[in-house]
Amino acid sequence: MNVLHLLSWFPTPDDPTLGNFCVRMIDALPEDCHSVILSVCDGKDMTKSFEVKEIPRAHHTHVQIYIRPPKVNAIRKLKMLRMYQYGLKYIKKNFFNPDLIHLHVTYPLGQVALLWKKLFGYKYVLTEHWTIYQPQNKDVLVGKLKQKIVKIANNAELIMPVSLDLQRCMERHGVQNRFQVIYNLVNIDMFTLRQPPCIDSNRTTPARNDMQGFKKRMLHISTLRDEAKNFSGILRVVERLRQQRDDFELHVIHDYDAPEFKTFVKEHHLEDCVIFHGKKTSAEVAEAYQNADFFVLFSNFENLPCVIVEAFASGVPVLSTSVGGIAEILSPERGILIPQGDEDALLQGMIQMLDHASEYDHQAIRDYAIKTFAAQNIGQQIFDTYKKVVIS
Repeated sequence: MNVLHLLSWFPTPDDPTLGNFCVRMIDALPEDCHSVILSVCDGKDMTKSFEVKEIPRAHHTHVQIYIRPPKVNAIRKLKMLRMYQYGLKYIKKNFFNPDLIHLHVTYPLGQVALLWKKLFGYKYVLTEHWTIYQPQNKDVLVGKLKQKIVKIANNAELIMPVSLDLQRCMERHGVQNRFQVIYNLVNIDMFTLRQPPCIDSNRTTPARNDMQGFKKRMLHISTLRDEAKNFSGILRVVERLRQQRDDFELHVIHDYDAPEFKTFVKEHHLEDCVIFHGKKTSAEVAEAYQNADFFVLFSNFENLPCVIVEAFASGVPVLSTSVGGIAEILSPERGILIPQGDEDALLQGMIQMLDHASEYDHQAIRDYAIKTFAAQNIGQQIFDTYKKVVIS
């Protein structure tokens, strides 16, 4: 099976986490699936009109086309489209003629997949992660943008949303197609069960392998984009919690700088219990889960967050709002669901978790993650879908 992947979201040097979950899905595919990613982006300090680079990876090859960016945006869009056409010819010459196109996130690259279907008859499947279909974004998905997105989705051979909730949201916007829900995945070898804490014979408190002391740890990982993640709500609740007890820390790993939140922490004297870590490598993130007592998410909208899947693989219970597809995977055995935007419920959830997180069956949480989200299983599900589409 030869599959060409088009990623509307793709990691770049300036934004290394954008769409990294799409790449992980590609790398989870079986060896029988030969994958090439094609992307076009602006180059820096280019003298040529464009340049092609082949970047070999363990499980795929990335064909990256850099273009000298035109000054006029309309010309840039046309040049990008021409370069994708060139990229297809390049891949047919140097790799294979694709059996299938896999589009990751509908827009904007769905325009390329749809064009190739009309011009050359290529079938394409769609994996969707986008929260634009959620009710909170009803004022965004309107007009010509909605028409384009619905047309692209309806012309796919099959859609693989990452949650049943996302499928229903797409259907409410007029997408009528075959669906197969395939969840986000996790590397169960990297994200592993926390190790039993070391015990210092001179202490009665379990020691952690850092210098932060022995307080219970809440962990939050996100972009900190407040309209979606509602991190400001978490901080307000932490301030209330701090007035009641001081046996906890909130550790925050975040993709982007957060000066307004750091200012809040300083002004409200929370420096001793809110620790910002910035960006971390995957290995460092995995270690953060292992050091956490529980994971907290207070989002206004989501689909199926990879951070919850990673927490489960690490045996860590989760406190989260019941938005998007989260209720599909977060049961009482694995954590606590609270209403969206309910800061009183978040406070009570934090208190409950601080007092009882250790009582969860951490191995059972991890076993669920292995059964439901293991990369090998998800990759095989996607590959089986490819085969059904190609022979139909």
